[in-house]
Amino acid sequence: MEKNLNKAQIFYYEKIRKQLPSMGEKNALLRQIRETSERLSAAHNRFENESDEDLLDSIIFEIQSLKALYRYLLKTAKQEGLQCAEISVFGREVI
Repeated sequence: MEKNLNKAQIFYYEKIRKQLPSMGEKNALLRQIRETSERLSAAHNRFENESDEDLLDSIIFEIQSLKALYRYLLKTAKQEGLQCAEISVFGREVI
C-alpha cells in the first residue's frame, strides 16, 4: 500500500505543478499554499497523537512530502512575484 500511496502522491503533486502555470490566477497559488499549510498542520497534529509505530512512519513521510511541496509552492510564488509569509506550525518552522 505504501508504494501505491507514494505513486498517488507523486501523481497529485505533478498534477498541481502542471496546473499552476495554466491557472493564471495568483489566488490559486496562494490557495494551494494555504491548503498545504493546513494539511501540514493536520499531519503534525496526527503525529503528536499517534502511538502506532507504523502509522508514525507513514506520518513522518507525509510531513516530509508536504514540506517539500510547501517549499516548491513558496519558490513558485516568489518567482511569480507574489508575497506570502512563511508559516510555522505549532511553533515549528515549516521549511
